[in-house]
Amino acid sequence: MWFFIILRVKRVNKNKIFKFVFFIFFISFIISYVIERSGYYEYNLQNRTVLTNESMKKFEKDVSEGKDVTIEDYTVPTSRDYTSTLTKETNKVSLEVNKVLKKGIEGVFKLLGSFVKD
Repeated sequence: MWFFIILRVKRVNKNKIFKFVFFIFFISFIISYVIERSGYYEYNLQNRTVLTNESMKKFEKDVSEGKDVTIEDYTVPTSRDYTSTLTKETNKVSLEVNKVLKKGIEGVFKLLGSFVKD
């Protein structure tokens, strides 16, 4: 409601509003796309454990003795997981928005491509 009041007071052109909203969506898409493609989230998940020298020696000893080995027995968590339900849900929403915006931008470019003739 407050947005419409501001629009009435400033008498902003609808075209300017559309450009502003499109610009915000485009920037949001670019940011989420870079974060997803850079693998930042997955990289942090992979770095949670490290195989230490002591655990490697223990692993080699257990293998030479013929014991059943699993990786969980030899890894040590190195960082604390600070993710919460909020961050997990925010990441899901970001991925969904990314998908929608990607489809929208691809549609716009397909439409623009249909106007171009070889």
